[in-house]
Amino acid sequence: MSSQCTYGPPRDSDSDSSYDGFYFSDEIKRSKPAPYVHPEQKLYNAALDGDLQMVLEEMRRLIFHVDQNVRGGPSLLMIACREGHYDMVDWLVEKAKANVNKQYDSVMPLMAACDCNHKDPYLAEKIVRLLLLHGAVVNVSDKFGMTPFMFACQNGFTGVVRLLIKDVSFDAVDNQGCTPIFHAIEKNHVDVVKMLVEAGVNATIANNKGYTPTQVAECHGYYDLLEILPHPPSTYLVPTHFLGYNTLRDHIPRIFLKSDCPEYFQELNGILQSINVGNMVQHFAIARISLAEFLVMDEQSLREVGIEYPIYRNKILKGILDFHLHHWSNKSIARLKQDGMDNFYEILMIAANHLQQLIIIQASLRFVLKNQEENQLGHLSETQLATIKSNLQGYRDVLSQTTKTVKYLGSFSPTQNPLFIDFNEILAERKRKKVRNYFKYTTIILGISVFICLKCKWFS
Repeated sequence: MSSQCTYGPPRDSDSDSSYDGFYFSDEIKRSKPAPYVHPEQKLYNAALDGDLQMVLEEMRRLIFHVDQNVRGGPSLLMIACREGHYDMVDWLVEKAKANVNKQYDSVMPLMAACDCNHKDPYLAEKIVRLLLLHGAVVNVSDKFGMTPFMFACQNGFTGVVRLLIKDVSFDAVDNQGCTPIFHAIEKNHVDVVKMLVEAGVNATIANNKGYTPTQVAECHGYYDLLEILPHPPSTYLVPTHFLGYNTLRDHIPRIFLKSDCPEYFQELNGILQSINVGNMVQHFAIARISLAEFLVMDEQSLREVGIEYPIYRNKILKGILDFHLHHWSNKSIARLKQDGMDNFYEILMIAANHLQQLIIIQASLRFVLKNQEENQLGHLSETQLATIKSNLQGYRDVLSQTTKTVKYLGSFSPTQNPLFIDFNEILAERKRKKVRNYFKYTTIILGISVFICLKCKWFS
């Protein structure tokens, strides 16, 4: 057929027709172009179907690297984890040495495995266990704030939750302010919620909308979950005077009358807050751990206090080490001015600062000695030993002078709280006052009676 297009009056009309229009003689048939197929489309389809043999053939044909993104998207390992193809995941990790921590659009293979499309909990557990064995990072989140642990809780993969629960942060939140327990409650996964509660998850943290996990369960009508979730009255609340300095005896606990608050517990609370484990403060408050005891704690003592999971113990131990490694200078403590006119309260506060610094120094020395005996600090040179010996002698001199100051100030401390009220003494004073009034008025009455009797006798 000719591709030329002829035009003129319609064929069924006469040549002398007055028709001024035109017509096309034949419809031109053009060939449609073949749809574009990405060179890696066949590899992508094989990965989706779990066809390992086809994946191997396509990788050889394309000279495709195992960590390369397929069609500019996720890697082969991420696709296999997302679709739940364990054999392919095993080959990619074991044989091809695929990177288990490669990201695409903030998503990692472990996240894809915990959000597996197959929804088979046993299959997801096998894949997650394999990824963890090859060094998959657990505490990481995507652009929505979702962590692998949150995905596992959301899908009800109890085996995966059990694998990750010892190494995750229970207080991690997504972009909506929801902790992992929220995702388990939303999908009504009773076993996962029970596991989280038994592990010590804080079920009182509210999300960005102000709802607590208990309120979310109530809104959905999941009454079986309400029996598992802890009730607020049974939750231990750290006393307010444990969290901040309120009285003078909090600043100088060894001089004034004792209180139920451990020595310098307020500083301990500040250290925990600085390393983002402030929710652990209740364990130390229940155990009545002072600052000096806290600064020399090891993993065993933290476990005895109630810090069950290694991730929290490691963070606390690193925080204690960083505290001791912080450079200390005698310029950081307050001093009295020779020509100053400081009042007695200011002198007491300066003495309190000195006492606190001495307690911290003593704790640091105990920390060094303890770790040196356990051979955790390596071998010390003669120069380092001489420096430590010189510093210790200086500390002894300062301690001796401060001890004298503390004893002198302690002599001003009353044996009893000045604001103490002895109600027994008040009752006794009231009784004595009544007896005095009784004798007073009785004497007056007797005097008047005698006077009247004498008057009557005189007139008679």
